[in-house]
Amino acid sequence: MAGGKGLIIDPKGERGNWGNDLQDLGGEVNIITLSSDEEDRGKLDPYSILSDKKDAKTLALDILTFLTGVQINDSERFPKLSRAVNEVTNSENPCMNAIVEHLLSQEDKVAHSLGEHIQSFQELSFAQLLFGNGQVKNPISLETAMNVLQIQNLQLPSADKKTNEYNLSEMLSVAMMLPISSFALEFIHMDRGLFKVVLLDEAWAILNTMQGKHLASKLVREGRSMQAAIYLVTQNADDLLDEKMKNNIGMKFAFRSTDPNELKNILEFFNLKDTEYNRSTLQELQPGQCLFQDIHGRCGVVSINVLFQDIHDAFDTRPPEQKEKKEKKEVLV
Repeated sequence: MAGGKGLIIDPKGERGNWGNDLQDLGGEVNIITLSSDEEDRGKLDPYSILSDKKDAKTLALDILTFLTGVQINDSERFPKLSRAVNEVTNSENPCMNAIVEHLLSQEDKVAHSLGEHIQSFQELSFAQLLFGNGQVKNPISLETAMNVLQIQNLQLPSADKKTNEYNLSEMLSVAMMLPISSFALEFIHMDRGLFKVVLLDEAWAILNTMQGKHLASKLVREGRSMQAAIYLVTQNADDLLDEKMKNNIGMKFAFRSTDPNELKNILEFFNLKDTEYNRSTLQELQPGQCLFQDIHGRCGVVSINVLFQDIHDAFDTRPPEQKEKKEKKEVLV
């Protein structure tokens, strides 16, 4: 309402109601839901979302190395994958589909095998978001004040699941978070004179990959100079314990936890001593309370009081049955 812009990355689709519930924004809420429909083809293709070809090439390579598990020190496969990405980037109509086709057309067995590996992901219903044909019908528009980006059918694995245990859908879902992060990076660069907010929900899906961690770190690092606030929402403090990342995060909020390892990680993240008192403080936090640390390193327990019912309802992500139980209890009281 003060003239800034917001971009919310919502992998779970929990904010689809904001257009109706956040009435004070008066039509300035744009819910962008990407699906497997033909009209959404290629909307997350690196060559469609990034204006700079070099950035698009880097992102395409990041996505494909993650999906195939090819490491930079793989002297047999990485050069072939990198060469294919480079040649397609320099072509007249670069896109992710063209990279796969280029690899499949090679007589070299290793290159052809890489093409077949990537093609296995293409066959998933929502893969066409990532593997475009170079023609996007309606690009993602961020003209409104509040923009919520959701993807249908995203199947993020549990936060504690190891990467080598992901199935095809989970691998592709995590890979989807890479272009989304890059899209957020493009968003904060749109106007340096405008205050911007980017919120990455389920940020662990990005931070659990080497490529995603680099993107998130770049977002946080460049956010300050581009007058943008970056909010990382994740289930585990361990995701944020990288020193470069930790030192660039200003304000920290931690809610109740009873897991011993998580308590240890939270206290380390807040630079607090691992004492019985500090652990019990975290364990005994009530709903609506959290441990907060400001930009000066001062810590305290704060309570969040939502003054208006419509704001409470808009941000309430509990399942319907839990809401009904609470409402019945309040009526009885």
